[in-house]
Amino acid sequence: MRRPRKYVTAGVLAALLAMGIPLAAWAHAKLTSSTPKNGSAVAAGLSEIELDFSAPLRVTALHVRDAGEHDVALKGALPQSFAPVVKVGVTALAPGAYQVSWTAVAEDGHVMKGGIAFTVSASEPPAK
Repeated sequence: MRRPRKYVTAGVLAALLAMGIPLAAWAHAKLTSSTPKNGSAVAAGLSEIELDFSAPLRVTALHVRDAGEHDVALKGALPQSFAPVVKVGVTALAPGAYQVSWTAVAEDGHVMKGGIAFTVSASEPPAK
């Protein structure tokens, strides 16, 4: 006796969903947005970098470098707790290109690295 097709399809779908749940648990956090945005141009006076992740993690290293690959001083230490949003103060950035690179560890121990790039524009003189 043959099983109706709809039962086979439902069984296959149920098996796929059951396998997908553990896979979702192994999905790793990723950078979802940043301020400044990757590839953007921002006005002079930027004083904070914000990285938003899809899951809590702890940033263990963060470097901001100018076009000459000189490190920009960070204001304060990196947070020691796991969080989905990391904010770091920076000294005033002169006009030019910048790269932010980060290393982070997720709660499951997975280590991730990434980065963004942006440009600080020269401030415009006030209109007369």
